[in-house]
Parts: sequence; C-alpha cells; structure tokens
Amino acid sequence: MVLFALFCFYPLWYTLIVSFSNNAAVSAGKVWLLPSGLNTESYKKLLADTRFFTSFGVSVIRTALGCSLNMLLLVLTAYPLCLPENRFRRGKAYIWFFVANMLFSGGMIPMYVVIRNLKLLNSIWALILPGALPIYNMVLLINFFRNVPYELNEAATIDGANPLQILFRVYIPVSMPSLACLLLFAFVGHWNAYFDGLLYINDLNRQPLQTYIYQISAVLDPQTMTPEQLREASKLSDLTLNSAKVVIAMLPILALYPFLQKYFVTGMTLGSVKG
Repeated sequence: MVLFALFCFYPLWYTLIVSFSNNAAVSAGKVWLLPSGLNTESYKKLLADTRFFTSFGVSVIRTALGCSLNMLLLVLTAYPLCLPENRFRRGKAYIWFFVANMLFSGGMIPMYVVIRNLKLLNSIWALILPGALPIYNMVLLINFFRNVPYELNEAATIDGANPLQILFRVYIPVSMPSLACLLLFAFVGHWNAYFDGLLYINDLNRQPLQTYIYQISAVLDPQTMTPEQLREASKLSDLTLNSAKVVIAMLPILALYPFLQKYFVTGMTLGSVKG
C-alpha cells in the first residue's frame, strides 16, 4: 500500500516542485525530489493575466450550475425507473432509449448545429446542456435505488407520502454514498472539460479555465509572436509553465476529493451494474 501510495503521490509532487523550480535546472533534468532554485515566474505569468481570473470564474459557474443540473436530472430520472412497477414494459423501453442515445450519439456536427440553432453559442448553457443527463451515471443511480428496500416506499405510501416526498425523504437520504460518488464524477467532468469551450465559445472572456490553459500552449507560435513576447516566453521552459497550469487546475479537485472519498467505494459497489 505504501508503494502504491508513492506511485500516486509522486507525480503530483513532481509537478509541484517543477512549477517552482528554475527553468534551467528543469531543462537540464536536475529536478528530482526538491525544487531547484525557487522560481515563481510561471505563476506570475498566469496570475498577472486578468483573463486567467475571468476564465477561472467561468469554470466555477459552469461547474456549479452543471453539477446541480446533473444531480437534479439524475435523481428525477433514476427514481421512477427504479420502481418495481416500472421495471418492465414502458420503464424498460425508456432505459433502452437512454442507453441507445449514449451508445449511438449524433456526433460533434449535429450537436453544434443544435446549439447554434438554439442560439446558445457563447453562452454558459452551451457548456452545460449537452451533458445535462449523463446516461452512465443514471444507470449507476438506478441500480443503487433498486438496492433500497421497497418496504420503505410502501410504508411511506401508507403514511400518506406522495412520490416526491418519498424521493426526497427516503431515497435521497439513504443514497448519499452513491450521490456523493456521482457528484465527484460530475465535478471532475465539468472542471476538466476544455474541448466544448473550443467548439461553442468564441468570446475569449467566456471560455472556461481548461480551454484557456489549452490555448496558452497552443498559441505559442514563434513565427507569429512579437520580439517582446519571445523574450517573455524564453524566461520559462515549457515544462515549468505546463506544470504551473496543472497545479492551479487541480487545486479545486484536490480540495473536494477528501470530503467525498469516503463515499466512493460504497457508491461504486452498491450502484454498480450487476449481471
């Protein structure tokens, strides 16, 4: 277990020390366990850019709205499909409808046409609505809900509870491990997404953080850069700059993961697809 922990921890540690090391030492391969020559130029370059903070804010809003919508639709979809009276006929047909859409999607071009026709280009909803209902996560939640004793549903019905009350007072409280696990999936998916920002967002001030980070490395073309930009870029090696990007981008995930990690095993095993 210690060896496995080192394999997981060392890449994170190496990325951190490289981001603070001298660019010459990194280029020479002298950085191994500790930073070599404290260097904060990479962080200064990122933090001095107002667009960085703007894109960071876009990612925060996108992640908050996206996770909220994901969890709401997951719960409202999985609950009726998990009930015994809906497992056959129409309920089974609905599940196959969702799964077929997951396996045979329309592709990038039809999705772009839909987003354009709905006039959602350059809006935060273009990043959220296409993946509002993750089908795989819905299947996991359906299987978890099916493990909840149906006697609880019947007892609540006898006491006069309606379906919404049963959902929010019975199923959701006992399904917190699975919901926390799916929330972690949604958070990581929204925070790390960058490609949809390239497709749907042309306004630089509305692009998410990961798209911004991607473009920092994508636009460094020496043939199109001014002499001043070339001098500034020469101060930093690609590795130190990229390491600084990774460190900044992974901080929110590292901050959230310890609070949800204890639910991960339970949420995955009880909600897994069984034969």
